[in-house]
Amino acid sequence: MTHKFPKDFIFGAATSAYQIEGAASKDGRGQTMWDVINHDEQGHPTADVGDVACDHYHRYKEDIQLMKELGLQSYRFSISWVRIYPKGHGDINFLGVDFYQRLIDELISQGIEPTATLWHGDLPLVYDENGGWLNPDTITHYLNYAKTCFDLFGDRIKIWYTHNEPWCTAFLNDHPLSQQLQIAHHLFLAHAKAIQLYKNHPYGDGKIGIVLNLGKQYPKTFDKMDQLAARNVDGFVNRWFLDPLIKGEYPKDMIKLYHQAGHSFTIQEEDMDLIKSHPMDFLGINMYSRGVQSYSPFNPFFYAQDYHMPEATYTEMGWEVCPSSLYDLLIDIKEKYQNIPVFITENGAAFKDEIIEGRVHDPLRVDYLRKHLESVYQAITDGANVTRYYAWSLFDNFEWGLGYSKRFGLIYIDYETQNRIIKDSGYAYQKIIKKRSI
Repeated sequence: MTHKFPKDFIFGAATSAYQIEGAASKDGRGQTMWDVINHDEQGHPTADVGDVACDHYHRYKEDIQLMKELGLQSYRFSISWVRIYPKGHGDINFLGVDFYQRLIDELISQGIEPTATLWHGDLPLVYDENGGWLNPDTITHYLNYAKTCFDLFGDRIKIWYTHNEPWCTAFLNDHPLSQQLQIAHHLFLAHAKAIQLYKNHPYGDGKIGIVLNLGKQYPKTFDKMDQLAARNVDGFVNRWFLDPLIKGEYPKDMIKLYHQAGHSFTIQEEDMDLIKSHPMDFLGINMYSRGVQSYSPFNPFFYAQDYHMPEATYTEMGWEVCPSSLYDLLIDIKEKYQNIPVFITENGAAFKDEIIEGRVHDPLRVDYLRKHLESVYQAITDGANVTRYYAWSLFDNFEWGLGYSKRFGLIYIDYETQNRIIKDSGYAYQKIIKKRSI
């Protein structure tokens, strides 16, 4: 059966600056935490780093030709804060600005829509060393950076993403939980203030939203304790972000759970009004897998532990492949969150790829891509307001703490030679885009 997507549905692919650009010390770029990790005192790498990555900084024209060959309608990339402001603020680095000007203009000349993430995990080192997003001063500097991006690029970029995956920023660190909750709250405030800034900007006639990493949570059984476990994890992963950003309030059951465990954070009286009065135009969703939760008396906080489905397929990341959970997630958004317009901003899988006679055959990724797009199609058919899909990732790239050990790309990168090879999954996606159907 052929599934035909709506005529205005947009197909694209996504990347982020530090993961692909390279040129880490070129043309005045400043430093982020990632430029210090895995480097010795002389700055030499001691493990995988993004110093070169995919060398996109120098090869962007070649890469845009590959995007055109795949038939991409839109490209989601991130702007490196430290290319614009090497010290986080102060003097603008116009060599860094020039790179993005050329990238944007080249995309447009090739008929590909540029869409930009303001912040994708690469905070200027000076702020990271001063508390990061726990320090409210970071919000002020972020807004200055955001305004500069709107000033410089807003005439041509009409889709903006404030943050990528604030859950990771808030919780994947060594801070106590109370401080982690405070970080999340500061990110929400920065997001709302960036929307306010954009809507009042001369170029603010586009759309702006946030990108959340979400995953549907299921109980292992119908037992009420498994259901409690699944709801608690859903609150931690999903509702703690969806509820304040869309409903303007934190989930009461999670507030109670955190308070009972002695965890709290500071909310100013006007904060929730600010967030509620500056709604986003769309919700970006990064979705890779689901969670199955079973009751655990040894986890007195969430009463939950992840259950491994023995019959399931798992990616190289150890994530279960479950396309139907994307459908369920999208229907949840439709029914519980005002059917806000949704972009699938990242969706993809890491598998072990090999070059065989000049080709990369990746049938598991082809199957992953097709089945998740089928879920998107079915959700649209059933009334979900999904308007875009961006595959993660356009290229194999630097996967943060995992370095180059995991490959998500539609395009294979030979890191020794920087040769690019479109994988079978890339050609499968090309065919879907061309026919606009599965």
